[in-house]
Amino acid sequence: MSSETRLLIVEDHFATLDGLTLGLSQFGFKVVGSATSSDDGLRLLREKNSEIDVVILDLHLPGNLGPKAALESFRKTASEKTKLIIFSAEARVAFIQSVLSMGVSAYLLKSERVAKVAETIKAVMEGQSGLISDEVTKTYKKITRAEMEVLSMLGRGMKYQDIADHRMTSVATARKQCETLQLKLGLSSREQLIAWAVQNGFGSVDNEN
Repeated sequence: MSSETRLLIVEDHFATLDGLTLGLSQFGFKVVGSATSSDDGLRLLREKNSEIDVVILDLHLPGNLGPKAALESFRKTASEKTKLIIFSAEARVAFIQSVLSMGVSAYLLKSERVAKVAETIKAVMEGQSGLISDEVTKTYKKITRAEMEVLSMLGRGMKYQDIADHRMTSVATARKQCETLQLKLGLSSREQLIAWAVQNGFGSVDNEN
């Protein structure tokens, strides 16, 4: 499988780009193109679309597009068979959740070893999706979609009554949901929960572009 898998790497840090190119080549993958900006990456993807099986993409790149707009452009430009793997230093849970909802196959942090990247490429080529770096997987998986909505409201400064009104439930239920989140995340107060929500991008994720 790996000897047949052709990669496009879009990454603006040359040391990381060179390390991935060399390292993944040693695992048997073929790097058919690389770029250091979203504009050049999209140009290469258009030119070599039929040759590319996997795009490894950093979302914070030089160019005319912000992270979400860049991802949407790569997703629309790539052929139906092409897999997208995000390779980013961005570890905020809300951002990762939002990116995964846009049709990418995997989200890896830049702290991962090349061997982990190679393992993930093989997995997505075998049909797996929704893969995330172990560093964030435990937190990501234990928070439900409803709880992420509550965290987004907390991150925007909403009180229990506001949350209850928005979700058409009682104040007691909103308070209980926040207390459950505190237990899941190992936090001891509502203030710590609000701080965690803000630090992890809840409430601001809709403004990313």
